[in-house]
Amino acid sequence: MTDQLHEQIAAIPFEDHHVHPPFARAHAISSDDFRRPFTEASIAETWTAHLGTQIGYRWMVRELAGLLGVAPDEAAVLAARNGTDAAAYHRLLADDANLGACYADDLFAFGQCIPTDAWAAMLGRPVWRVLRVETFVEQGYAACPMLDDALHRLTTEIAAAGERGIVALKSIAGYRCGLFFDAPSSGQRHLARDAYARLRDAALGGGSGRIAARALVDTIVWTALEAAIPQRLPMQFHVALGDDDIVMQQNDPTLMRALFVHEPFRVVPLVLLHNYPYHRQAGYLASLYPNVYVDLGLTIPIVGPQSAVVLAETLECAPVSQVLASTDGHMEPEFQWWGVRLWRLALGDLFGRYVAQGIFDDAGAHAAAAMILRDTARRIYPQPGH
Repeated sequence: MTDQLHEQIAAIPFEDHHVHPPFARAHAISSDDFRRPFTEASIAETWTAHLGTQIGYRWMVRELAGLLGVAPDEAAVLAARNGTDAAAYHRLLADDANLGACYADDLFAFGQCIPTDAWAAMLGRPVWRVLRVETFVEQGYAACPMLDDALHRLTTEIAAAGERGIVALKSIAGYRCGLFFDAPSSGQRHLARDAYARLRDAALGGGSGRIAARALVDTIVWTALEAAIPQRLPMQFHVALGDDDIVMQQNDPTLMRALFVHEPFRVVPLVLLHNYPYHRQAGYLASLYPNVYVDLGLTIPIVGPQSAVVLAETLECAPVSQVLASTDGHMEPEFQWWGVRLWRLALGDLFGRYVAQGIFDDAGAHAAAAMILRDTARRIYPQPGH
């Protein structure tokens, strides 16, 4: 049954509900560029000296070698991928992964990535947009002298989500100030206005306008969620695993309680991205709040052989209908391809074991896998053109 279940899972299109378009640069890349997506480190020695020994990465190289028909070593794989036509290579990986639609946070590395329409053409799949709200506000400094102007610009963009191809919002508060949110207050709004004015002046003067003041982040996030209510537009939150400027103790998703208990937000799906090492906490939250959804994108491609273990720990509490699959693919296309492959292997191994134990029957295992890989994303996100 295990082989049959793996085949059935491979036939389910993978709805990648959180991903980034790859970098727009020459297709032929160095070994450092090839390794770079597989670590969140910022110190080059991590990928130049050590990543090649990481177990999940070594496994990826062997699996990609099989697809490309070359020897299972990094040099052979890199030479083979660099020698292909770029568009054909992207399509090869997408077809092998059986990708469905991709929901792209296209403000990540803004200006460095393939435009979403061009990427969709390369993949032969729809690519829809996820609006990164803090970055969107930063990009509007020139046009928005005051915070109220910036918030009006943000809510106008969210109201026009359908015509802009936007299927979700995203917050990177986890990077900026952590995941403890306060409800709006007059004091908070005063602090937010002051912070916005300082950051705008700095940005227009050639400095950094990076939004990290908590009162300002809280105001932006709360405003975005209120604007999402009429369309029931999902909002994604980066949680935990990420670059080395993450303060992990401030990224436990249980800190987000103010958002979970605010009754008007109950119609907005709140999607917790990545979550490792707080995936169990995220699963617990999904068991309490029907609009909380758990994702293991980025986590699954990096933990490699332990993927089924992390998935099982997440599902200890989380209902299957509140767990979604994504890759957080970024920089180069191999990370997305590998993420899809590992999700399928993890689901096949875990649910195959559940069938053997009598927890699932064959049909139940297939239906649960389909929920995670495709059906829940299609249920909670708008589906343009449908």
